[in-house]
Amino acid sequence: MSLKIEFAAASDVGKVRKNNEDSYLLAPDLELALVADGMGGHNSGEVASSLAVKVTRDKYESMRLTGMKPAQYNDKVSLEANQLGFAVQLANSVIYEAGSAGPDNKGMGTTLSAALLNKDKLCIAHIGDSRIYLLRGAAMQQLTEDHSLVMEHVKKGLLTREQADVSPLQNILTRALGTQKAPAVDLVETALEPGDRLLFCSDGLFKAVKEPRIQQMVAAQPDDAKACAELVAAANAAGGPDNITVVIGTVGKKTFKENLKDMFRK
Repeated sequence: MSLKIEFAAASDVGKVRKNNEDSYLLAPDLELALVADGMGGHNSGEVASSLAVKVTRDKYESMRLTGMKPAQYNDKVSLEANQLGFAVQLANSVIYEAGSAGPDNKGMGTTLSAALLNKDKLCIAHIGDSRIYLLRGAAMQQLTEDHSLVMEHVKKGLLTREQADVSPLQNILTRALGTQKAPAVDLVETALEPGDRLLFCSDGLFKAVKEPRIQQMVAAQPDDAKACAELVAAANAAGGPDNITVVIGTVGKKTFKENLKDMFRK
């Protein structure tokens, strides 16, 4: 069965920050969506996040066209997932070099949650603490793992999830793009079904609006663009302590005409 995902997005500076260091990119032609949350002094966060989404998109597209197989290959996931992971590593190199080039961008970095549709599977390449959720029926499942100090403490049993949500350590990342020469990037694949909805977001959403409320709001609003806008508004109503970026996509079946178009494109 051939599936498709149609995405909508919204991004806002929030109520506290002076500029928006989040970036997102939707590439329907590649069936790809990306969310990045930058960090660093001056405008460095914006630079890092925008480089992350652009370099990843461009490199993945070139690899898809050539069918290139990365030298470092994870046999547990598909070629497409490996290509996306390699593209993210290239983005890391670009950001790392830019951060090392001069004092203005020193120490810059970014999270990145990127995902593409490959037949009936979602291929994810992820680093940092932006998130991708799967909403199916009455359940909402986080598909990515937060690379943060508090989540390490949660995994070790030193903190509960509730304690982690209010911990002063929650903004300390253990992994991000641009902060190391070759950080580990998580590659994850999950099967999708028609009717599934996907939610990508920066921490400006889930740190302001609790997961049960997010799930309730998305379930109540079938229009993805409106759901994005409503979630951004809810985060701002809760004080908007950070930049807020939300991407929502609904999984559907491709029509006969769309399948035919894909055949001729290959």
